[in-house]
Amino acid sequence: MFCRISTLFTFLVFLIHVNGYTQNVAPALTATGNQIYCPTIPINIVTSFNIVDLDDTEIEALFVQISTGYQSGEDFLALTGSHPSISTSWNTLEGKLTLESNTAGGLVSYIDLITAVEAIEFRSTSTRSLDKTFSITIGDANYLPSTDHYYEYVPALGITWTDARVTAEARTYFGLKGYLATITSREEAQLSGEQVAGAGWIGGSDAETEGVWKWVTGPENGTVFWNGSINGTTPNYANWNTSEPNQAGDEDYAHVTDPNVGRAGSWNDLTNTGLASGVYQPKGYIVEYGGLPGDPSLNISASTSIYTASIIDSEGSSRCGTGTLTLTATPSSIATTVLWYTSATGGSPIGSGMSFTTPIISTTTTYYAYASINGCTVGDRIPIRAEVIAIPTILSVNGDVVCESGAGVLSATPSSGHVNWYDSVTSVTPLFTGNRYTTPVLSNTTTYYVEAETATLTSCKSTSRTPVILTVQKTLPPTAVSTFQTFCDIEEASISDLVATGDAIQWYSTSTGGLPLDTTEKLVHTTYYATQTVNNCESILRLSVDVEIYETVEVLQSEDIPALFECDTNADGDDTNGFSTFDLTLNETILLNGKNAADFTFSYFIDNAYNIPISMPYNTFENTIKNGQAIYVRISNNIHSSCYTNTSFEIAVPARATIDMEDITIVELTDNNSIAINNENNNLGNVAYEFALDDILGPYQDEPFFDRLEAGLHTIYVRDKNECTSVKLEVFILGFPKFFTPNNDGSNDTWQVKGLGTDFSNASVVNVYDRYGKLIKQLNARNGKWDGTFNGSQLPASDYWFVAQLIDQTGTKRIYRGHFSLIN
Repeated sequence: MFCRISTLFTFLVFLIHVNGYTQNVAPALTATGNQIYCPTIPINIVTSFNIVDLDDTEIEALFVQISTGYQSGEDFLALTGSHPSISTSWNTLEGKLTLESNTAGGLVSYIDLITAVEAIEFRSTSTRSLDKTFSITIGDANYLPSTDHYYEYVPALGITWTDARVTAEARTYFGLKGYLATITSREEAQLSGEQVAGAGWIGGSDAETEGVWKWVTGPENGTVFWNGSINGTTPNYANWNTSEPNQAGDEDYAHVTDPNVGRAGSWNDLTNTGLASGVYQPKGYIVEYGGLPGDPSLNISASTSIYTASIIDSEGSSRCGTGTLTLTATPSSIATTVLWYTSATGGSPIGSGMSFTTPIISTTTTYYAYASINGCTVGDRIPIRAEVIAIPTILSVNGDVVCESGAGVLSATPSSGHVNWYDSVTSVTPLFTGNRYTTPVLSNTTTYYVEAETATLTSCKSTSRTPVILTVQKTLPPTAVSTFQTFCDIEEASISDLVATGDAIQWYSTSTGGLPLDTTEKLVHTTYYATQTVNNCESILRLSVDVEIYETVEVLQSEDIPALFECDTNADGDDTNGFSTFDLTLNETILLNGKNAADFTFSYFIDNAYNIPISMPYNTFENTIKNGQAIYVRISNNIHSSCYTNTSFEIAVPARATIDMEDITIVELTDNNSIAINNENNNLGNVAYEFALDDILGPYQDEPFFDRLEAGLHTIYVRDKNECTSVKLEVFILGFPKFFTPNNDGSNDTWQVKGLGTDFSNASVVNVYDRYGKLIKQLNARNGKWDGTFNGSQLPASDYWFVAQLIDQTGTKRIYRGHFSLIN
């Protein structure tokens, strides 16, 4: 009962017998016409047709149906020519053409029907190559030639499955016993499901064993057609709708789904009663006739078919790179010509025959083969692929490096396919196939060669082989211009200052083993060992370098080195010109700063660039700059003269101090008279000076300031600290004594103005008054004295007042008033 779903269509013609006589012999129908069909071209469904009836010459109607391969909306049957006694009606759902009398309730003669059937054409708008079968029958049940069974849809709204089963088995069709339909092929499913008038019960159930669906009616009774539920499987054929069977509430009975739900003609499971309304309410049942024991042999139906030529086998071809390919196609019959096209539709053939050689192509191209009979070019073309496989290439390679000896891992990336590895450019057998190759242990650099090969076509390989190198790196130790390297301790040299030639040099403290030294580690007097690393391979042997560190003097800052002083003498005939001779070596002990003099040499220079040496630094060096200069000293290691330090100190020839009243600030006429010597900006001279007051022998002090001074004449002494020269300056502090004691003891016996300098004239006077304002005495302010008498008589002890009128050399007057005590 099985036939191809996609190629076979069946047309049925049913002829209803309405003769009321029960003993009437059924007519016998015969038809011929297994014809080749060219899609879209109308074709008669029979080449001949006949009806033989022993007791009748006419009938009510004849039914012609597309019983297999029917495409609703594309296929239809049409009666051509003039047939005045016959009217036709086309049922699109069932794919059925009915021929009946033009007269209501009338009969049509067999002769007219035979003529009409031979004039029926099959027409279709489809260009697909599909086979179809036509059935012609006197009954209104659908006839399927492949099963020789009849199928009838019986409307019965709300009927249960069990009632439908009983009712179906009570029905007969021209003596054939009925049963609920059992659908075992796509053709049956289409004819009994899609091409019927409504939804209805069929003979499947899993009521006996849940999930095991069997046909329980007709000749297939007991045959399992489904195991499981929604995701189950069929051992033969099943046509469940989407998400069926779902066993939603004891649904144990098969039912052709309402046309408004899912795929037309598909099945769903329902309970025995189904729903009371809606799309899951049973609308009827489908009865199948034929195949049961005792059924009569009938000829009330005949069938014909049409078929299209087709390609039943094809073979594409592949090649490596640009070129031609040979494609083959086998047609369904030897009378068929295979035409070759470049597109699925349209265009003209580019070749014919069962084989076709393409033009030269560089990319994969699809060609199309068409099976043509009698010049037909309408229908499905079969795509056949001419595959051009791009010649693979090696996109990239990665070599490897091993140190001294060992196995390496090499890799290569192909544009497609896989990689073959060889030990030479010409060797035939690959050493290995794959993208990564692990070499054997090697002690010398070795070159391998790779090619890319496609996975689908072993003859498709890259045009040349690419070398991949395993480098066996044998790294030599680094080299050095000198293996004895010296440094000065002042450099604070570190490992990074060692000099060797090589790549990625590392230094060690031992000739083997150990860890690399930090490059910031300070160098000491020892032997260091160097390696170099090339291609990540460190040399096994090490370069040895002996290091000597030479000491230098840690010099003092210039300001911490005492200056050398020499007095300006008459040795050169002039003791005021600022030049003298020096022994520059006097500071060497200080300059050594604790180092051993035997280890170092002193060099003296007069410039800070150390370009002009002093050849005789001993007692014969005369300063070249008046009053002194800086002397620059280089202290060099006796063994390694390039290890030295530099410093400087000052030499000085003190100039005589120059001091006058403009350098003096006097505070007088106070309880704390003072004298300050202004030496800012070296007013006195360019050396260090010390100061004394009223005594050339001192004591001397660094501070140029004297306070708590009595009024009167004072002498300031200034000398340089080297005791080369000294100068003096007399200064006056103006003052009026607070008391006097005229008792002739030699101390404070008279009262007078003190410290009146030469800048005041002799016209300056002082008037003395008693406490009552009486003038007692008028004195010359410069040299006048009062002995405490008035008109020769000693005055009593008391406070007396004075008015001093001091006139300076410019005539400017200054008036001072005060009082003092006379003490007896």
